[in-house]
This record gives sequence, structure tokens and C-alpha cells, in this order.
Amino acid sequence: MPRLAASHPPFFNDTAVEVPVLDKFAGFTETAEVGWGSPNVGWRVAPALNIIVNGIRRLATIDTGSTGALMDKSFLPSFNPEEAEEGHVFYSSSKILEEGHWVPDVEIEYFGPKGVRIMSRTPVLAVERAVRCPQYNQTLHGHRCPRNATLGVVKRAVQQPYFGIGFGRDRDTSSQATPDRNPMINIVSINNVTIDRTKYHPGYIITDRSIIVGLTSNNTQGFVTMDLEKGPNWEKDKRAWAGPKVSVALNNETYVMGFQGSLLVDTGVTQMYLKAGRQFQPGDEVKFAIPDEKSPIATYTITNGNRRNVMSPYKVLNSTSLTPYVNTGRNFLTKFDVFFNPVEGQYGLRFKGSGQENFVKFYPAV
Repeated sequence: MPRLAASHPPFFNDTAVEVPVLDKFAGFTETAEVGWGSPNVGWRVAPALNIIVNGIRRLATIDTGSTGALMDKSFLPSFNPEEAEEGHVFYSSSKILEEGHWVPDVEIEYFGPKGVRIMSRTPVLAVERAVRCPQYNQTLHGHRCPRNATLGVVKRAVQQPYFGIGFGRDRDTSSQATPDRNPMINIVSINNVTIDRTKYHPGYIITDRSIIVGLTSNNTQGFVTMDLEKGPNWEKDKRAWAGPKVSVALNNETYVMGFQGSLLVDTGVTQMYLKAGRQFQPGDEVKFAIPDEKSPIATYTITNGNRRNVMSPYKVLNSTSLTPYVNTGRNFLTKFDVFFNPVEGQYGLRFKGSGQENFVKFYPAV
């Protein structure tokens, strides 16, 4: 069932408020808000954070559609490939395979325009080669694209570090996308002070202006949450939750019973990836109910090829797969803030529209 938190903007060093006994965030007060390091103009570009690694300042793209921090191996000159775990990150949308080795326990500092600093400690993939590999299969190929399947080398990792902070990606071609590699749920200090585990609740909130780490009763107000299912690696790591759910209906059709699939709100892309049982043609209308039509947190509608609302993606790429799947693209964030609670397994939405929009509805009532 959806659950409602109160409505209040987030601040750094939240003070405790009176909350129900069952409030999962009662007593947690340590939090920090770090502003995006690049202008966020209507979510037309992916967000980025200013980082410091090995004493050098850089800008890192923040992607909720993948898990794992990566950067070119030249940014991590002290590691020995022979002593590090071989690894990869595969991006299913672009078919780019980043090949390298996981450097353990890398400390990354993130800083915002107001002087707030946070630090994460996770393995980082030192990228040795990035290639387009459309036929990549981890079971068959391991961590490297076969030479005869490579469609060319790409230079993205050299240009800018790429930090995946998503969840529910640890399956199929991304089995290394595990919670221990997610920078934003592995924060170790705020403003150079080690976090107090009794006062710091892991998790993050994404807004137009910033990312907020450390969930509190104050900064989660206004969100309605849904419970997540256990992911394939949950027994190994109790933070390994599956992605949230969504129901899909095309045109004037009703939501099909059981036609519920995985939802991914992806800051890494402008387009939508849709699997809804048949081709989604230009002019078609598609409705989404999150997580389902019986007890939705939110519903919204888009029309393919018609930017009649700001939540419509740049374009829709779809297939006739009978396994429903929706990657919304980042335009979803024009109307919703999102949060992820890795401890109890919750995903939350907070509406930030005017309430006059006819293409989106938010359901804050229990």
C-alpha cells in the first residue's frame, strides 16, 4: 500500500520533528544536500556533481539507470590491474560495454556551491576500454566484448567520470551492479565528519537542484512510497532490491490484469524505452499507473510524437515484448522528486506540479 510522509522542503542538518512511532526515519537527523555541478535546464541534460578523486577536481555524470562508479584508468594511476577484480559495466540502452578492473575502497568527495561536502567509499571501475557491443552476453563473454562483435571504441569514460547510483540493475548483463558499488548509498562522511550510524539513515533524494543523502523525517515529507520486492542478490546484500513496478495501458484500453512490469526513472537518457506488448505508433497514447492501477501512487499519460506535456520523452523506443518494461527517461523528473530507501526497500515519489496538469495525477492519500 502507498504510504504518505508529510510535506516539507529538505534542509541540511534537519532538526527532529514529532513523527508517528512507525516512522522509519524517526531519530535520524544527519543529512546533506549537494547541489548539481552543472545547470539543470528542465532535465534536458543528465545531472552532474563536482567530485574530488586523488586530489583532482572533476565533474561526474550521475546516472540512476545503472549502478557503479567508473572513470578512465588514468584517473586512478596507483592501482595494479593484476591485483584488482576484472569487471565491466554494460549500458543496455547504448550497448556500450565499459571494460576494466574494480579498484577497491576508492574515496570520492562530492562538493556543492554552498560548501557542503560528502564522501563515499566504494570500488570504482578503472576503464581500460569502452566499446559498442550490441550482442554482448555476460554468460558467454564474461567481462570483455569479443573482438569480432565490437562495433568500435568510444571515448565517453575518458572525457568524464560516470557514476551509476541506480538500483535493481544486478541481473542479466549487469550482475556486478550490486549495492556495495553504489556511491550514494555508501556515504562515509559529511563535512569531513564520519557519519553516525545511529543518526544517519542511508538513502538519497533527487530534486531539480540537488541530491540529498541521509533520509530523515523532515526531508522525506511529501513523498508517497511503495514497497520494493527483493532482487536476485538480496540474500547476499539486504540492500539489493528490485526496481519499482508500473502498469501500462495503450490508447483507450484498460490496464490489462497482470500486465505490470519494471519501472526505471533514468537520468541518463532523454528517450523512453517501452515494452508493452505491441508497437507504440506515432500519435498513440500510453497511460502509466505506478505501481499499479488498483493502488497507484501516481498516474500519467504521454502521446508518442506529441510534446503536449513536459513529461513526454524526446522519443519512444519500443518493442513488442510481452514482458512489460518502462524506462521513463529523465523527463519524468520535471514533475516528480524521487527517493530510494535501501534499508527497508522503499521507492518514493513527491509531486511538484501545480495540480492543474491534466496529464498527471498524484495520490497522496493512503
